[in-house]
Amino acid sequence: MISAILLAAGQSRRMGRFKQLLELGEKTFIEHCVDNLRASRVEEIIVVTGHREAEVRSVLERAQVRFAHNARYRSGMSSSIKVGVQAVSARATACLISLVDQPRIDTDIINKLVAEYERFRWPIVIPTFGGKRGHPIILDLSLKEEILAIDESIGLRQVISAHSSEIAYIEVYASAVVEDCDSPEDYERVKDRR
Repeated sequence: MISAILLAAGQSRRMGRFKQLLELGEKTFIEHCVDNLRASRVEEIIVVTGHREAEVRSVLERAQVRFAHNARYRSGMSSSIKVGVQAVSARATACLISLVDQPRIDTDIINKLVAEYERFRWPIVIPTFGGKRGHPIILDLSLKEEILAIDESIGLRQVISAHSSEIAYIEVYASAVVEDCDSPEDYERVKDRR
């Protein structure tokens, strides 16, 4: 079983607006992310909340997700990854780390990564576009203790570097895997591509 961890705890300082609730068509970023995950082959979705937690929960009240609150969300993404990994079901064999500022990651991309993991049981599966590494990534939960012990100033790069010979890089057709939405200009670009 693969659990998806959707990181949605940040403050969106560079954006100047709360990007979890930015609109893209008739839905918010976080709704697009959850819908794409729900339509995929992942079996559990954990949304890591932090800043403006009540608003995020309200938007997703009917979404059939689990929530894990990161009280230390101001310390950065690594702390949210740890909270999410601690919250995954005991039945999970791997987790897919997904970013809330990537609402264009579609179900086909997620399923391609899941299929690669399930077929070969790589410890780490990372999508690439044009040779650049992106997100979401899959981590086998045999790495759980290493993930929970990461230096938060380094982040997942610490685990990825330690297992550089055990990574499946999967080239995908969509630039969305290497795109973040951190600024108002990024938001306009994402809206134009929808």
